[in-house]
Amino acid sequence: MAYAHGQNSATRVWLVRHAQSHASVKRLIAGSRTCPGLTELGREQAARLTARLAAEPARPDALLTSPVRRARETAEVLASGLGLGAPVVEKQARELDFGAADGLSIDEYQRVHGAFDMTAHPDRPFAPGGETWNQFRTRAGRVVNGLMSGHRGGTVVVVCHAGLIVAVMSALLDVVPPVLFTDATPAATSINEFVHDGSRWDLLRFDDAKHVDEAE
Repeated sequence: MAYAHGQNSATRVWLVRHAQSHASVKRLIAGSRTCPGLTELGREQAARLTARLAAEPARPDALLTSPVRRARETAEVLASGLGLGAPVVEKQARELDFGAADGLSIDEYQRVHGAFDMTAHPDRPFAPGGETWNQFRTRAGRVVNGLMSGHRGGTVVVVCHAGLIVAVMSALLDVVPPVLFTDATPAATSINEFVHDGSRWDLLRFDDAKHVDEAE
């Protein structure tokens, strides 16, 4: 799926979802404390993403990553293939803080805490000790605005998470995809391109995983 809201812009931020992880295969809610990292298929996906980014007209100037293991491992594959040096860990680019739910299966979470309805209850924590949707949304917008300030006129790749991508869309554009927080949207290693023309943010690409689709 793709949205086209803008043309050329001064600053580009590519939010890339991490490759397939053991947590997604096992349907686990895994944050910084419990993430077991990438599957072998995930490493193959990361290699395909590296080739795709290397062929992009706009070459990335910087590579950042969420501190969560599945994102860091994806970024390490990209770094070696793109010649950008070690990825810089951006702590604020992590997934929603799951609090007491970190490490639970999705079924266990729903049994213990109920469904997370961010539209109906945006100020309810995901679980005790975790973030609310409004807190997450604010953090996500602050991260990307900070990147625009620090990398004006450049192209920045941030390896992150589906939730963060959706939260950035909500914070900067007041739009979200029709299906939220599934393992398929945004897809693993999808490119989600946000552009800033000096006055506003636009979304040039959403859920662009052509490099994975063509290999299947």
